[in-house]
Amino acid sequence: MRHRFAACMLFFLMVVNVNQAFGEDDSIKSSSLIKFSGGIISGFFIHEGAHLLVAGVTGTEMDWEVGDYNQPIGFTEHSDSDAKGVAINSAGLITQAIGTEIVLQVDRIDKNDAYWRGMMAWNILNPILYALDYWFIGITNKADNNSYQGDIQGIEFYSNKTAANVFAASMAGIAVFQGYRFLKTQTWAPDWINNENHDLAFTSMPSGGFRMNYTYSF
Repeated sequence: MRHRFAACMLFFLMVVNVNQAFGEDDSIKSSSLIKFSGGIISGFFIHEGAHLLVAGVTGTEMDWEVGDYNQPIGFTEHSDSDAKGVAINSAGLITQAIGTEIVLQVDRIDKNDAYWRGMMAWNILNPILYALDYWFIGITNKADNNSYQGDIQGIEFYSNKTAANVFAASMAGIAVFQGYRFLKTQTWAPDWINNENHDLAFTSMPSGGFRMNYTYSF
């Protein structure tokens, strides 16, 4: 969680209008930071709430601990089937992707507001960092004999490594695509982002998967 929060705060420094947030008075800077942090916290609790909701629907017992699993709040679930285990562990990141899509699709949401920037920073960066952690870092996602920690490691535990890799890549790819679209809504974004000469899109594949394509027209 610590490295993800730091990444989100770096995103704050990038996306909040510098003149507005840091060039005028302390009240504007403080309110922007508070709202941005509130967005991150909201995104975090929506993620964890999705785990809890699916556990309730599937009748699965969960134990929650504070300051464990390298997270501010971590859970241990006691699934009695592989299907339930996969559903519970995948719920957080899937809910983030759905929530991000809702924000992108609803025109009434001010996507340049610090609160929504905070939530979108969490929803975009968290899946990417989660995938990188699973593949390379191993801080949040770890296997420990007959137990595990971390959502993607949980998918591997209840399914297999291939399924976990596909899930991690899918969530990270969707986050990159959504991040690109969110960036196009930002007032601070450079002009080339909104240039119609380039585009990022998903293409379905005959095998049932998808491929991310970046197109630039000369």
